[in-house]
Amino acid sequence: MRIAITGIGIITALGNGLSANREGLIKGVPHVGSPHILPTVHSEWPVGEVPYTNSELAHITGEESPEMTRNVLLGLAALKEALDDGGITDNIPFVNATTVGGMDITEKYYPQWRNAEWRHSQLFEQHETDFTTRQLALRCSLTPVATLSTACSSALNAIMYAAELLLTGQTLQAVAGGTEALTRFHLNGFASLGILSERICRPFKDDRDGINLGEGAAYLVLEEEEHAKQRGAKIYAYLSGFGNRCDAYHQTASSPDGEGAREAMKAALTMAKLKAQDITYINAHGTATVNNDASELCAIQHVFGDSTPLIESTKPLTGHTTSASGSIEAVFSILRMQQNGFRHVLTNAFGFGGNDSSLILSKEGSDLLPAASTIPTATEKVSVETDTDYKTYIPLLQARRMTEQMRCLVIAARRALEVSGKTIDGIVIGTRYGGMVPTAALLDQLTEEESGLSPALFMSSTHNAAAGTLARLLQCKGYNMTVVDCHPGETARQTARLAICSGEAKNILVGEFDEKVPSLQPLLDAAGCDYQPAATAYILCSD
Repeated sequence: MRIAITGIGIITALGNGLSANREGLIKGVPHVGSPHILPTVHSEWPVGEVPYTNSELAHITGEESPEMTRNVLLGLAALKEALDDGGITDNIPFVNATTVGGMDITEKYYPQWRNAEWRHSQLFEQHETDFTTRQLALRCSLTPVATLSTACSSALNAIMYAAELLLTGQTLQAVAGGTEALTRFHLNGFASLGILSERICRPFKDDRDGINLGEGAAYLVLEEEEHAKQRGAKIYAYLSGFGNRCDAYHQTASSPDGEGAREAMKAALTMAKLKAQDITYINAHGTATVNNDASELCAIQHVFGDSTPLIESTKPLTGHTTSASGSIEAVFSILRMQQNGFRHVLTNAFGFGGNDSSLILSKEGSDLLPAASTIPTATEKVSVETDTDYKTYIPLLQARRMTEQMRCLVIAARRALEVSGKTIDGIVIGTRYGGMVPTAALLDQLTEEESGLSPALFMSSTHNAAAGTLARLLQCKGYNMTVVDCHPGETARQTARLAICSGEAKNILVGEFDEKVPSLQPLLDAAGCDYQPAATAYILCSD
């Protein structure tokens, strides 16, 4: 099977649409500066804002809702272009990626809610990361399949997920990518880590000192080649290989030797049946932090050696668009292929929790093996409601840094491994709300003063913090994924099954958890959110 890219849609700080971004990429002029649309007190940190207000985005997308999240508006602009560009009129599967969800609405109204001035359930409904996916699917007549939330590798993982749907024969077409809007939560969270630069970022330079955040969205239509040719669709490029691995090293920092990145690139090359010297261009993750750039270069040098190709980071042009960066930079890689005649290009996206992903795009298609028809079997499911015996399963120092529900998940995971007697090479976690305890605490801090947020809370607030924590504790350096959904357990199982059938892992730890925050319970009740905070885990096996 050959997977073709037949539609592209994109919006970034360079402008709205493929044409504007192609022109901006050719000119190479950074579109990063002081925030003008984001309502923040911080002008010292340059950002890559999409140059349209929410009202202007609503006009561009035909959206009439006065209070739609910026994340949805950005996503709509790119998604509608991708579907129109690809000539897609059918209801096809949609795989989306994002992290902040409706945080711009949440942070706007949270102070009123906290002070009991406002109890509208819409606040919590729009906060859900999966809400973004469902709204985009509804407005574009698509079938939402999954929401990937693995921090900065999210969108690349969404593209891989869509490819797996094709490889397993579940569809002939799918659209995938990611959207991410700047928020005060977002900006101040990264500031708490001390990795924002006050200058335009300088990836791989000796004087690099940090990230410029950005926002935007990009989506790609993936299609089985013969189906695309039969309907006369144009083909931009082919997806010829991908890989996802985990550093299992640190919640935010990359390992010094870039092990996760190295293994992700090697997996992508193996799937594509290519040698290192076949790659002529790498769109690097290249965030311009001292740690990330050194780690990525170490990984690239290990894989490519003397055949190291041209390496570029396009983040100075747009800022680091975090969860959307993988799909945005996949589009940039395709544009570089067209501009320079490259045959095979590789793009990297690395996220918090050591979640590392690589994708290879090619001028000509290469045959990918159809996924196996394996029906994985599940071991006994373990459910844990209290963390009373956590000392048996978690080192004390590490346990102190976890929420109660995170400890419950770790206990469930370790018990599931004990019961099954299996060795795992992958982790998939499903959640609806993620780390609500640290998120609520950060919102409280942000309501008091827009500075001085807790870095520990910010790291724990990301949806894939649980999967990253488990990977480190269990030293599982293979496939690692986090899905966000109204039915997280079901979606996590489907994600693990796809990975096993596609040959990315053999035995996957599947977990599910959510955190109950007493102060948020009235809001949850108003929104009709009924869930139990018990953590569960089991092993999905290929044998």
